[in-house]
Amino acid sequence: MDFTPRMRHILRILLSSNGPVSKQELADELGVSKRTVQREFEYVSLNIQKYNLNLENVKGKGVSLSGDPQDLSALRESLGDDLYPDAADREGRRRRLLFELLRDRTPHKLFYYSDLLGVSEATAASDMDALCPWLEESHLGILRRPGYGVILEGDERDYRDAMRRFIGEAAEHPDAGSGVTGTGIRGEIFADALLNAANSGIYSLLEGDIVGRVDKVLREIDDRKIHQLADSAYAGLVVHISIVIERLRQDAGLDSIPPEMGDLEYWDDYGLAVRILEAMEKEFDLTIPRGELSYILLHIRGAKMAYTGEEMELPDDIGEDRLLAIIDGMIDAYGMGVTQALKEDEEFLRGLLIHLRPVLVRLSLGLRIHNPILDDIKEEYADIFEACRRASLVITKETGYEVNEEEIGFLAMHFGAAQERARENSQYTRKVMIGVVCASGFGVARLMMARLSEKLGDRAVLKSYGRDEISDHVISGTDFFVSTMNLDPFPVDYLQVSPLIPPTDLDRIEYKLEDYSHIKRESTATTYGRRLDEAYFLISKIKGLVQGFRKIETSDSIRFRDALQLLTMQVTESLHSAAMLRDAVIEREKLSSQILPELGIALLHTRSSAVREPVFICCVPRGGGMYTDPYFKGIRLIVLMAMPVDENRILHAKLLGSISGSLVLGSPFLDLLKYGDEKSIREALSLELKCFFFDYMDN
Repeated sequence: MDFTPRMRHILRILLSSNGPVSKQELADELGVSKRTVQREFEYVSLNIQKYNLNLENVKGKGVSLSGDPQDLSALRESLGDDLYPDAADREGRRRRLLFELLRDRTPHKLFYYSDLLGVSEATAASDMDALCPWLEESHLGILRRPGYGVILEGDERDYRDAMRRFIGEAAEHPDAGSGVTGTGIRGEIFADALLNAANSGIYSLLEGDIVGRVDKVLREIDDRKIHQLADSAYAGLVVHISIVIERLRQDAGLDSIPPEMGDLEYWDDYGLAVRILEAMEKEFDLTIPRGELSYILLHIRGAKMAYTGEEMELPDDIGEDRLLAIIDGMIDAYGMGVTQALKEDEEFLRGLLIHLRPVLVRLSLGLRIHNPILDDIKEEYADIFEACRRASLVITKETGYEVNEEEIGFLAMHFGAAQERARENSQYTRKVMIGVVCASGFGVARLMMARLSEKLGDRAVLKSYGRDEISDHVISGTDFFVSTMNLDPFPVDYLQVSPLIPPTDLDRIEYKLEDYSHIKRESTATTYGRRLDEAYFLISKIKGLVQGFRKIETSDSIRFRDALQLLTMQVTESLHSAAMLRDAVIEREKLSSQILPELGIALLHTRSSAVREPVFICCVPRGGGMYTDPYFKGIRLIVLMAMPVDENRILHAKLLGSISGSLVLGSPFLDLLKYGDEKSIREALSLELKCFFFDYMDN
């Protein structure tokens, strides 16, 4: 067995360490759970035996590699210098090969692909074999015939399905290109979901303007069904129609209607599908065959809807009573010691009932949905995923529909949240909801949260707020507040403390926490449908933050306003916007200075309409010294974080707050920002935000 990327990472850490490394330290470095590290050790131990090496457990200290220096050197040499060389190259090469097979359906000799990829013919043939399972899921195959060449074979409809899958997966891939911003909300969503994949070759597949024009036409169609599509479903519809346009230009349209669909005019969404096709015909000046109408109908009917509480029409043979019986059977099969609790959880039952409607529609029509966090769910919540796999067999038994892993992953999010809720409700004491308040909600408040989280552990749920965010809804969901400011104008229980939370303030907080932990209160958790929407939203924002990060080197003598001007120019689209953002930061600085000599940083942050997305960048003195402008007080790092003024301000604040919460004294991430290169920081930032995402969903 070859070393996996994670095994390589673990071994490099052990090889570079001067002594034992604890499993928790490894888990923190890799951004995974301690249990995941333990599982990896079982494979590491087996694979290093061929180097005559062993893992040695040092009681109370951790794990180290033991063996002769020559054997340790041989292992180090075999791992190479790059972080994930073999796996990354192989994955990218196979993705390129798959793209070429989908793009060009004319036969080519094996040498053509080996030359294109820069590998041997044997390696190209091996890569094709590795792609076969993926292609078989779309009922496609690779035909290899001597004297004829290699070609992808299958039905045109299955070929379309494969292209949609490939585009959806490529758009989520971490090496996708930089974004192209659309003109409206839907345009921005699709720019993030698809056009970011320009470097993967997708843009050339669909030509430059097709995607944008399809998106524009759909946004101009005033129909509630389109407005209610979940973001991923909307992006999928644009992909589908864009592929139709592209294939029609290649004279590969679908004229026939699948016989199982019967008379299309009796379908509820027939009128909407006709309007879409007529609008596309007018936009692109072409005639779209009637067979394409049937597949747009299928896409609309099987699409994932945004959470609205409205019901969706089920397949004809599955009534409401049968659906409830299926849910009851799924809970029994799920088990995990929470059967009765799940059957009494109205929030879970209502959310699962609404979720299963489009699932059954998709399954009955053979439509797939892309789950961008499937791998993370399978890794971080393996037990829950396997329990949901058992539960999905009830659907298969009752309907005959086989449930794919993407759907099981979404079921795991429903069941996992309900299981966590049941676990918390069964405890005599409860977690106390504490609101941490500063002027903005993602500056000093996040630094305070980092210290409180370390001291209070899992006894409390901490949420940060700006002073202007303390609404009736926030108050109703919070036990008491901790703030650096006076909160007397609000009808709340609060403690006013120092920003660094000295021991005396911490004692006051712990006394109050102990009192509240034994007072029963009704859960104020939001519906899980909203959590799912937040998950999709956070994934796209995390991706944008990581891709948009920059580390800039400046003169150590640069003045405050000049440094601020330089940073704001990096994250805005015009001089006017840069000036607006600069002024907003200065006003925030006047309210409460964010120059923090004890941490060695300036933490500049604000909300402003000058930016359209959350941003995080930094600058350091050239040569690794300190800034000499007296205003900076000898700091080594300037951080700028900004978020837009929109309806997502709380989620944006939590996301950026998770970053500022990592900038505590002695933090590896803080040191990396000061002294590391941009690539290393971006990788660490990705891990930090991944941990934030799962912590957020757990809470």
